[in-house]
Amino acid sequence: MTNIVKYRVQGLWNSEYPLVVNRIINVVEEHNPHDIHLGQSFDRLAAFRPQLEKIEVYERASQYSAQLSELDQKRDTLYNVIYSIAKQNQRVPIAEISDHGHKVMTALKKHKRDIPTTNYTAETERISDLVADMSAQPDIMTSLEAINLLPLFEEMKAINVEFDNIFMLRNQMQAEKDKVNITAIRTECDKALTLFYNAVEFCCNEYGEEDYIPMLKVINNLNSYYKQQLTARATRRKAKQDVSKEEPIKPLEDTE
Repeated sequence: MTNIVKYRVQGLWNSEYPLVVNRIINVVEEHNPHDIHLGQSFDRLAAFRPQLEKIEVYERASQYSAQLSELDQKRDTLYNVIYSIAKQNQRVPIAEISDHGHKVMTALKKHKRDIPTTNYTAETERISDLVADMSAQPDIMTSLEAINLLPLFEEMKAINVEFDNIFMLRNQMQAEKDKVNITAIRTECDKALTLFYNAVEFCCNEYGEEDYIPMLKVINNLNSYYKQQLTARATRRKAKQDVSKEEPIKPLEDTE
């Protein structure tokens, strides 16, 4: 009898789990499970689709959080570099250069030095105000260009806008999504998946393999791939590598 390739699905990250289970559900659905004695066990598994979507939403919100942290660090760095270079230029013993540095420093000080140390919302608003204020003064923009700070200024402006857009999107997602007990969802879904695999193997033995072989080939191909990837991850973990910073396992169809 052809057996299903199995592995510990508990080893999948939350960002990987919904995609893997949904792929199996879709494969089975393509092979008309209700016509081959698998209707009840398949329906039990497929009923988890809405719950898997909740995990995906939760994970997307988490990914936005990581992206926000990265963007925040970039705008902090840009602000600090702009401030530092302007300060250095106002000390240059060449009047034309020091004048430009002084103008930029005066504009920056108007909005105070502690911008990078404030919280997300406050920093976004204050950088937005600073950018609007300086952009409205042609002489300040001329000075920024004269001491080669205009590209950094424009980049800070763009990153601040991007940060604000993602921040609002993340907040909207968090407001719309229900509280998600991922552990509970995965535990119950794992049980349903195990019961489905057991049903398939029982049916192969009870009714013959002919109707099940096409579906089993696809499932085993998928499971073999993820089993191999998780084994490699476990090996790296044993070698003291920090696998938590790795990219999620690519879907099988993306590697072909």
